[in-house]
Amino acid sequence: MALVCVAASAEAQVKFELIASPVAPTWVNLALSKNGKAMAANYGGEIFRWTATGGFVDLGTSDLFNSSIGISADGNTIVTGRTGDDGNANPAMWQQATGWINLGHPAEGCTLDESWGDAWSVSGDGSIVVGLAWYCPGAEGFKWTQQGGMVGLGHPANASSRATNISADGSTIVGFYEDPTQGFRRPVRWINGATDLFLGDVPGEAIGVSTDGKQIVGQAPDSTGNGRAFYYTDAAGLVPLGVLTGNTTDQSVAIGVSDAGVVIGASINPFTWTSQPFIWSQKTGMRWLRAALVRNGAVIPSGTVLSGILAISADGSTLVGSWYDASFNQGVWMANLHGKSSLLK
Repeated sequence: MALVCVAASAEAQVKFELIASPVAPTWVNLALSKNGKAMAANYGGEIFRWTATGGFVDLGTSDLFNSSIGISADGNTIVTGRTGDDGNANPAMWQQATGWINLGHPAEGCTLDESWGDAWSVSGDGSIVVGLAWYCPGAEGFKWTQQGGMVGLGHPANASSRATNISADGSTIVGFYEDPTQGFRRPVRWINGATDLFLGDVPGEAIGVSTDGKQIVGQAPDSTGNGRAFYYTDAAGLVPLGVLTGNTTDQSVAIGVSDAGVVIGASINPFTWTSQPFIWSQKTGMRWLRAALVRNGAVIPSGTVLSGILAISADGSTLVGSWYDASFNQGVWMANLHGKSSLLK
């Protein structure tokens, strides 16, 4: 099921695994529980729950046109989009006790291309689900609870919004809120239902958020004018993270952040569309992920390309992403950091 490569010395504590894919996917997207011991996977529209002891458990087919996937902190709730009884894709939630349930749609919702929308993220205890719902012709971020059902978070006139992620404590929702005249995305957070364009009228979007909602990552232009990964707190403000190569034309995007402030993402050459996964902290700055893992003891098989990093657990103990090799093999890799969540060596 998995090829495990473990460093032998006491100092080399990063365990690196290549995990065989349960199906041959057209895409893969992953989400991790707080401690990294449970993972939700969207393999080309087939949803799986993974644990080290149980491997991949197939939970059925999702919305085949959307790669969204989310998992609760305890690993017991998974959200995505699934085809409902009406034949349309619906935001949906899976729990062990109930199986899949459709979450409905906002009162102002409609179907677009046979979809009501999709769920993207879930709070730590599984009680709040967020995502995107169609209002036609645009999209609107939503928040769902058992008590209140699905409620739209608002959108600019004749433009779209999306709730991409929610903090585990449920306090902060992040995503994008388009400019109503120019149409470009802008980073947004919703706190207690209030819309906050915390970077102002700046292009970009917020993608990841820490457990307490105080650390936000995503993409916004820096002084070069190119889209760059950012880290944000109210205290520090916007911190541009740069790119791995130093080329001014390159772009980057941050997709996740641990509670200790370790950020993951990709540095991208926009001319070749090649990307390299990175890891960043305030102490070390941006580093090549592969080099950081190897420096801290990971043994990565020769010829294996780490093509992407897709999730970091909130406690910083686990990283997951995608890989391929020259023989066209591909799959998921996992790195267990055994407490070295900042990879500071």
